[in-house]
Amino acid sequence: LLFAFFAVAFAANGSSTYTYQHQGSNAFSLAVSLNTTGNDLYFNMSAPSTYSWFAFGIGGQMKNSLMFIGYPSSNGTGHQQPQYTSSKSVQVRSSSITNGAYQLMGVCYNCTTWSLGTMDTTSTQQPFIFALGPTGETISSDSASQNIDQHTLYNSFTMDMTQAAFSGSSTPALNSGSSAASSTSANGSSSSASTGASTGGGDNTYNRVHGIFMAIAFVILFPLGVLVLRLGHSVIGHGIVQATAYCFVIVGLGTGIYLSQQDKSTSGFNTAHQIIGLVLFSLLAIQALGGLVHHLLFRRGHKTIIGKVHMFLGIGLIILGIVNVPLGLNLAGDSNYNKYYIIVVCILGALFLALRFWALWRDRKSAKREGSEKGVLRRGSSSEEAVM
Repeated sequence: LLFAFFAVAFAANGSSTYTYQHQGSNAFSLAVSLNTTGNDLYFNMSAPSTYSWFAFGIGGQMKNSLMFIGYPSSNGTGHQQPQYTSSKSVQVRSSSITNGAYQLMGVCYNCTTWSLGTMDTTSTQQPFIFALGPTGETISSDSASQNIDQHTLYNSFTMDMTQAAFSGSSTPALNSGSSAASSTSANGSSSSASTGASTGGGDNTYNRVHGIFMAIAFVILFPLGVLVLRLGHSVIGHGIVQATAYCFVIVGLGTGIYLSQQDKSTSGFNTAHQIIGLVLFSLLAIQALGGLVHHLLFRRGHKTIIGKVHMFLGIGLIILGIVNVPLGLNLAGDSNYNKYYIIVVCILGALFLALRFWALWRDRKSAKREGSEKGVLRRGSSSEEAVM
């Protein structure tokens, strides 16, 4: 969704300031100064404290950018600033939460280059991004690895770094004016423009639906469908459970596509998680068709290689789907949930393998005891029950 926001860009000697205004008040403000001697970036950012966190990044998109994130500390009087690259030294000079607003002032030493990118100190249009966390949620943590929910508002903009250059060590002041009119000063120039800021208030819900539905499909439903066939010898039950899993995957795919289109860094569908997801969905369609064709041919007395392909392809797709879930958590910034997911997968995986081997042992024992082709078919050793 795109909402009309008003952007005010202000440049003065020794600092550049950028402010977003929404409904007559500032939604986000950032002032930066660049010490050209040590390439140290001094910054001052502010946002309404109704948002759970606030941040800016150097670069035109989240991927490979150097990001600075502020949120309330455990005592509620300051901010911690997670460092996304351990090679950078960042110092918080001042922080406060007063009159319904966050304010964080700090300095990043030797900040013009990092392992994944650089900042052009001579550019008059250096790309930046900003983001604000969801409203109605509270963070109170001193941890630099604190998990944060996906942004509810974000956008990209540019700043004039030639106007931000100076040789001192002072934190820049924010432009306190709220007027949208253009203005000039003796030390620099300013401009105003109407722009669009992207907002995704429901993105967190879509994230949860996408992750939960996909995890249930590949970790629970698809393996359960296998057990229904192996333990219960029910082809119809197998088909019903797998069809239910396919419905979960369709919901997961739809929400995943929606989420991808909301962020410039994922709209190209070029991450490993997205590529694997699209390949999985395509192969699942082939898998479903193969299972149906095999069943119809078997009922007519035809034995084909389709059953074996269906079985081994099914195993591969389940494993690939299980592996793709942590990649999605990493992409959403929720990698701290991976350890819990792995524990659940290990427990359910051990239970699945135990039941699967028990069913195999039971069927072989029954086949030896009955010793007749009729008994073997009745107990479930037919090619029909060899499918996934």
